[in-house]
Order: sequence, then C-alpha cells, then structure tokens
Amino acid sequence: MSFTHPRLLNRGVALVTSAAKGAGRAIALRLASEGFKVAVHDLPHNGELLLNVHRNIQRLGQHSVVLTADITEEDQVKSLVEDTYKCLGGLDVMVANTAVRESAPLISTTAEAWNRLFDVNARGVFFCYKYAAQQMISEGKGGRIIGGCSAWGKKGLLTIISQSPLRGLTESAALELHEHGITVNSYAPGQTIQQIDAINSSEAFHQLQPSATLDRGPLAHCETPQAIAHLVSYLVSKEAHYITGQHIGIDRHRALPF
Repeated sequence: MSFTHPRLLNRGVALVTSAAKGAGRAIALRLASEGFKVAVHDLPHNGELLLNVHRNIQRLGQHSVVLTADITEEDQVKSLVEDTYKCLGGLDVMVANTAVRESAPLISTTAEAWNRLFDVNARGVFFCYKYAAQQMISEGKGGRIIGGCSAWGKKGLLTIISQSPLRGLTESAALELHEHGITVNSYAPGQTIQQIDAINSSEAFHQLQPSATLDRGPLAHCETPQAIAHLVSYLVSKEAHYITGQHIGIDRHRALPF
C-alpha cells in the first residue's frame, strides 16, 4: 500500500461555505488533508474563526483563501465563485454547507423567521449551485456539487418547509448537469455536538416534540462534524462518480418514524 503525503497531492479546488466552525470547518480541513486547495467562506463576523481554519489548512501544506459573503445575495455568491477561481485556479468541488433552522412551532413563527429560512436554505443554496455549475461547465472538467441541510426537518419542525427545495434542486440539477460530468448530492445530518446544547435548551423544540430527546433509543448518537466530513470526502472521490441526485441522511435513527 502506498501513501502520498498531502503536501504532494493536488486534487483540485474546493469551495466550502460556512467553514468557520462545525461541519464546514471539518469538511474544509478534511478536503485539504486529501489534497484539495480550499476556499473557506463565512460571514464577516466569523472572520477570526475563518482565519484560524485558513491557517490550519496552510499547515497541511495546501493553498487556501478566506472569502466572506452573504449567500442570500446573488451578486455576492457570483463573486464568491469568481474569487475562488481567480485565487486558486479553478473550481472542482462546491460544498454549500450553509443552513439555518427554526425550532418554533408553525403557529408562533414570525414572518421574519420564515423569510430568513427560505433566504438561506433555499435561495442561498440555489445561488451556490447555479454559479458553481456555471464555473464547472466553463472549465469543462466536471465536478462535484454538494448541499447540506438538517435531518431535523424530517421530524416535523418548520425547517422542513424551507429545506424541501434542496432535495428537489439536487435531483433536478443532477439530471441537468450529468452530461457535463458534474454530480450533485446533498446531505442531512442530525444534531452535531456543537448544536446539542442549544437544542436541549430550546423550550420551543420540546413544546413541539416532547419525546424527541437526544438520548432516545439504542442507536442514540450525536453526530460529530467529522462524520459529515467523511461522507463529503467520499462523495468527492473518484469512486463516487456514479452517485448523483441523492439526499443522504447522517443521523442514525433520528429521522425514522419511531
């Protein structure tokens, strides 16, 4: 068995959104360790955390660039992709990892919260898919587009409404882009360690689902960001070239109806 140190690898360029912490951070570091140049994105207020990820990628011997943008703004997403190309020389992988959730019941959800959900979980991801696809097609090398949401939407939270478009977008984009050698998939993790305290302390969540505790059942498990990164690592590999149009849960039993 041979092993090539990551410093000697060059598997292409990846752009990871919301990469300052949690799953996005784990994905960015995993891809860098496997030979990708990585553009890391987040909102400006997460700049210090994002810079830390950037430095860790550089320690792995890979090129990286820090980019900030609001993915709900089309022109900013367009610039995000263009800047990735200008700084790192291409775009082979887009991981649209940005998503927000609303744990309040339907009857107490505000219009502002509703709009925010759709702005990020539907509109923002659409822009990421659109401009990543345009760039990959122009380069003519194929590519991987991956979107992320939350399996908690399957358990009755209002978030499911805003995340349903991701599944449809993923399937439609996969059909449209396969002729260009681009695969499109999405993932739905359960709660990660970084989110568990906030969920447990959410009165609205327990009002909505009093039995949905995080320690329920023999398969009870809190996903780590690394588990999500493992899946993304596989989806961007050559071995996964035949997997497209899939929405994959990473939640053990959390989305099952029991």
